[in-house]
Amino acid sequence: MKRIALKTYAKILTAFFTLLGTITGCDYFEPRCEYGTPSADFVFKGKVVDKSSQKPITDIRIIHKTGYAPANDTVKTNANGEFELKFNDFPGGDHWIYAEDLDGTENGGLYDSDSLTVNSSQMKRIKKGDGSWYQGAFEKTDANFSLQKSDKKE
Repeated sequence: MKRIALKTYAKILTAFFTLLGTITGCDYFEPRCEYGTPSADFVFKGKVVDKSSQKPITDIRIIHKTGYAPANDTVKTNANGEFELKFNDFPGGDHWIYAEDLDGTENGGLYDSDSLTVNSSQMKRIKKGDGSWYQGAFEKTDANFSLQKSDKKE
């Protein structure tokens, strides 16, 4: 009789803890906890010109710098000095964009580097998010640089 009572008690406890584990895993209340990382697409468009002549400069490296090196993105300016830099990053912060002369005097002279800090509030939303982790797409169309010729020799 004692053995039957212990087996019944064990079955009741097993059923109770199974139900308890199942019920606590359900989410009945809003907002639900979600695990992930918010992200957004960013587009920077601009032009790089010589500060004194206002002529476009070709082959200037444009770098989006982040606090984590693998996410640094780089593009070069075209023959009109224009660039378009696209990347996906964490939304809501500042973005650091650097312009750097790579080819020395081949593009008309050796130019000093310059940088631009863009806050997310200065950007225009061009695409809405999905209501979850993706926040949409943002664009900055006037990320322009005026580089001054360097006094340094190559």
